[in-house]
Amino acid sequence: MSRITLFARIARRCATFGLIAAAFALPAPLAAQSGEALIRKAGASTPVPHPSFVGDKTVEYKVAWDVTAAPDKPDAMPAGLARPANFLMMAEENGLDRKRVHLAIIVHGGATSAVLTNEAYKALKGVDNPNIALIKAMTDAGVQVIVCGQSLANNKIARDQVLPFVKVATSATFARATLHAQGYATFEP
Repeated sequence: MSRITLFARIARRCATFGLIAAAFALPAPLAAQSGEALIRKAGASTPVPHPSFVGDKTVEYKVAWDVTAAPDKPDAMPAGLARPANFLMMAEENGLDRKRVHLAIIVHGGATSAVLTNEAYKALKGVDNPNIALIKAMTDAGVQVIVCGQSLANNKIARDQVLPFVKVATSATFARATLHAQGYATFEP
């Protein structure tokens, strides 16, 4: 690799880190209004200099995660909820076009309450729903957030208690099967 190419790569990385640092330096009210800033914060990871295995820029990436575990505390997020945000940041790090990245999460089991409206969550848990801003930011970025209808029924949660931008499937199994048929790889956190 020539010195000029190496310098160009370093300069691009520095510019990217500068933008990320600027996003984290925003005043809290402004950052809270920006879905992209929230995705960057939730999806942040440690940069890996000079990876030798990078994403293929010609591939359509379709990835879905099961989010099932309830958080330890009611004011915390379930494990895996931020995985799509992290994947979006990793895709960017790999130089992938977001138009080629299709992501989904299937929420069920103990994590079901994460997709409740603030009023329903507060009635159930006694605190504001800490998941709403990230779920909204991810859906705005094209991530499908799907909740299991069986989990809703088993927990006696009405559809109007679910965030309006969350999709309701008949079951997590059927959502997973549908996404698989559409070419998605599915993972658990």
